[in-house]
Amino acid sequence: MKLFQIHTGFYDPKDVSKGFYEGHTNFFICAKDISSAGKIVKEKKEFKKHKMHIDGIQEIRNVDGYKVILKKN
Repeated sequence: MKLFQIHTGFYDPKDVSKGFYEGHTNFFICAKDISSAGKIVKEKKEFKKHKMHIDGIQEIRNVDGYKVILKKN
């Protein structure tokens, strides 16, 4: 499994701009590949509720010189 950061965008008609400006949020997803990560995030309740779209997906391999290793609990 790999760790992915998925940057999503959405328009919220309830915010101060009445949905004129795009809002953004990030999801961290564990998946075998980028394609699977995209499918997983699209099934999330929040993603569907806010009619989000994916702006970008990045695999997170290391942080500040530390290798990221996923271990199932």
